[in-house]
Amino acid sequence: MLKTVDGEALSLDNCDREPIHTPGQIQPFGTLLAGAPSLSAIEYAGANLADHLGYEAKDVLGTSFGELLPSNVIHDVRNILSYSTADSQRERVGRYAVNDREVEIYAHRTANNHAIVEFESGLEDPLAGKRAPIEQARLFLAKASSMRQIDRLMHIAVFGLREITGYDRVKAYRYAEDGSGEVIAEARNGSVPSFLGLRYPAWDVPTQARALQVRNPLRMLSDVRQEPIPLLAQDQSAPALDMSLAHLRGISPIHVEYLSNMGVGATLTIGLIVDGKLWGMFACHHMSPRVIESDTRIAAELFGQMISLLIKERIENEQAEARAQTASARQEIIAKSDATTDLLHAFPAVAKVLRNLVECDGLAVLREDRLQTDGSVPSPDAIRAIGGLAASDENLLRETSSLAEAGWHENGFGEGHDLNKSAGCMLVRATAAFPLQLLFFRDEIVQTVRWAGKPEKEYDKGPYGSRITPRGSFEAYLKELRDRSAPWTPFDLSAAREIQIMLTQITAKGERKELDRHKDLVSHQRQQDLMIAELNHRVKNILALIRSLSRQAKASSASLESYALALEQRIAALAAAHDLAVSDSMRGVSLRGILDTELGPYLRDDQAQVVLSGPIVGLRADVAPMIALVFHEIVSNAAKYGALSTTDGIVQARWSVDPDGLTFNWREIGGPPVEAPSRHGFGRSLIEKAIPYEFDGSVSLDYDPAGVKFSFDLPARNLVDLDEETQPKLAMKVGEIKHVATGKTALIVEDNVVLAMDMVESITRLGAEKIETAGTIESGLELLDHHEFDFAVLDMNLRGEVAFDLALRLRKEGVPFIFVTGYGSRIDVPPELEEIQILTKPVDDGTLSRGLADILKS
Repeated sequence: MLKTVDGEALSLDNCDREPIHTPGQIQPFGTLLAGAPSLSAIEYAGANLADHLGYEAKDVLGTSFGELLPSNVIHDVRNILSYSTADSQRERVGRYAVNDREVEIYAHRTANNHAIVEFESGLEDPLAGKRAPIEQARLFLAKASSMRQIDRLMHIAVFGLREITGYDRVKAYRYAEDGSGEVIAEARNGSVPSFLGLRYPAWDVPTQARALQVRNPLRMLSDVRQEPIPLLAQDQSAPALDMSLAHLRGISPIHVEYLSNMGVGATLTIGLIVDGKLWGMFACHHMSPRVIESDTRIAAELFGQMISLLIKERIENEQAEARAQTASARQEIIAKSDATTDLLHAFPAVAKVLRNLVECDGLAVLREDRLQTDGSVPSPDAIRAIGGLAASDENLLRETSSLAEAGWHENGFGEGHDLNKSAGCMLVRATAAFPLQLLFFRDEIVQTVRWAGKPEKEYDKGPYGSRITPRGSFEAYLKELRDRSAPWTPFDLSAAREIQIMLTQITAKGERKELDRHKDLVSHQRQQDLMIAELNHRVKNILALIRSLSRQAKASSASLESYALALEQRIAALAAAHDLAVSDSMRGVSLRGILDTELGPYLRDDQAQVVLSGPIVGLRADVAPMIALVFHEIVSNAAKYGALSTTDGIVQARWSVDPDGLTFNWREIGGPPVEAPSRHGFGRSLIEKAIPYEFDGSVSLDYDPAGVKFSFDLPARNLVDLDEETQPKLAMKVGEIKHVATGKTALIVEDNVVLAMDMVESITRLGAEKIETAGTIESGLELLDHHEFDFAVLDMNLRGEVAFDLALRLRKEGVPFIFVTGYGSRIDVPPELEEIQILTKPVDDGTLSRGLADILKS
């Protein structure tokens, strides 16, 4: 049988097949070398190597990188290539002198295990004299983060990005569900035309270009009219080099033609990635050639990443608002309908509530052939035809803004039925309620779309067959669209998902009793709202504190590694304090509990280095996190430089309580001689200033040569009464990381794929040779049937099921294991599992190392 191939689809496919990731050429603002990650031989070289490094490209092919590059450069490049991120992003190595030429060097690994080393020279900052790019980015991000609406956020963002980069025009471009995009914000100088509000068809950005932008969001084209530089290969038959992550990657001829038609001389594009998908992009245009230096590129890329996070946050806020509105309406609907048939009969009473949840012009409820409607809806036959869509899918949520295009109303009949004024529909179906269905309808809205040029395809021959040619005009073209409704927004979809859940709740066993207990439910809802409000307040405070820690740690860290370590340890200290706060009650947090958590490694009976003395003292839950951070800093200092840095050192911590409050004294003896630090870092500032500033207390920090002395007084209003110490059941945080799992085989059972991957990496770093993962109890038991394991790490809660059965199986087979959980330390476990260690998420490598050492006796 002959198959007809649509010419338009074939042309689009040919455009999408253009190998833009392997162009075989580079841009002239730099040069490139590539070869094995060992740097033993150069397999590819840019033909312009002499322009940047003074070596002829044809002469270096086959030689080692070490014959061209100084030893310090080779050392640093190899370190960069060892990064776990080197195969997912281009890493900056630094600025070096090579063959008496100053160059900026970058490196990364390809999917085919090639090392690509890029060299850029002669880059001057065009914005010299202005604020540093990263400082500019921070200022505009602070302004953008205060904008609740995405359109206002993007308005601030384009002005910020233009200020950072200096391009003539910066556009914020948002993709629609059909792949087309619209310019939603713009900043430009007055001499270039405005594209604000223009729509671009989906084929303007081919599929492979979008995929590449997700992988490598930042792309700079220095000169649209440049003469491309060939990439020479040692082996002419070798596959083309994958340059997906290279900034020097050559330009697609189709893209060159497109930009030339637009009158653009140079570009910088930054993909906006939300939940792993391309939400939109920033497109920066300059009317003449332009190269921006690395610090500006890095700042621009970071700016794009942070704007992506802000967009994600705004979308999640909309979803949360939809859930909140649904929750407030849930009780009213449940009170009026407690089963699927009752919902059909009670429809007139609940229709208004449902239409308030999802903005629409009409609503229908359909159960088999019975139908109730409210407002502007299609004919009964059309509604029944739509209700037959994907009849085998009992849990369906589907929407369209054009029934005429989607043809839903033709379903099962072969011809369309009367839609009346309706143009869009959202169909909601829940498994527990099926065959009951809710259908929301929106009327037609005649829309006028401003296209950037006439959105018609023109075809031409290309190396991969017929292709769509770039448009020659970008003048605004107005087109009227009919048979379409207002689009369904993420807010609408979130509300519809909550309605699905609500339908399940309505039909669940025992819902009829909700009518008799309606008053109790209202009271419970009010109490829940208060608890949620309090939780929201506390979470915001913690997030604000973490943001401050991040900024301060950055300012006082000498390297990225030290910054990451310091931030991780401080967040771990906060997590431990939070766990203590919920471990027994919300009454307060034990002072000794915080000290025990921080000083755990030094309290072991065999080599105790800490003496703790004092009565039971409770700190208010909102006071404990800051006190925990202060203790973390003083303990970290002692472990690095003071008494806890040697086996002979001892720390004495004593405290007392009187009507005025708490008095605490810390003294170190037996450690190295003490000198006051020359630099006043973040840790010292926190120790000296946090308690006076936050709690009106007093602090004394003395760098006595014999040992550090630290004391503080905390007013009584910051304390609460505790009947007994609140002791966490969790393994204590430790800083020392040992390869305790060397040669071992491990089982990880974790239902979150990201956390499972992180745990695999952590256990691999601890030496394990073979690791199996499972996301459910069933798959974990199946792995135990077919494999032998030296130890296991179990998430305590797996998709609503507690992992105790799996734990008991492991215990029966003699496989040591530990639990991890995100629920804190107040966890009820069976008596036979009470001695099992429980680690709270997030689990750092130090904690994991200590926990595994205990169960493996290593």
